[in-house]
Amino acid sequence: MPDNNRLPPGQRGTQVIQHTQTLHHGPIPSPDDFAAYNRVLPGAADRILKMAEGQATHRQGLERFAVRGDFYKAIMGTILGYIAFGGAMFGAIYLLLHDKPIESLATFIVALGSAFGPKIYVDFFQPKPPAQLPDESA
Repeated sequence: MPDNNRLPPGQRGTQVIQHTQTLHHGPIPSPDDFAAYNRVLPGAADRILKMAEGQATHRQGLERFAVRGDFYKAIMGTILGYIAFGGAMFGAIYLLLHDKPIESLATFIVALGSAFGPKIYVDFFQPKPPAQLPDESA
């Protein structure tokens, strides 16, 4: 098996090409660039760091606000749903106790439909994306 890492005998020492590439990706410049900024404008590196820190603090604050908002929205939806369900059930019982059986039954059905209808819809009627369908090849 030939050694692929060596040049053939006639081409040894003819030409060597070396390519070096440095990449930097991030919110702040590389250390070499910091030094260059400070040479051009003393204190610029400190200002760049303060700007990056301020931006990070701002972004984290917005993310914290969004997460808290989503949490409170979910909690309030659940609480208000329970209140509406309890109110409808109370209304059904009240109507039943005051000799209104048809209205009581209708209120009871509406309360149950409101409570369990979305779950039934999602589980049985809502179209599923292709990734969630069971594998039919098995």
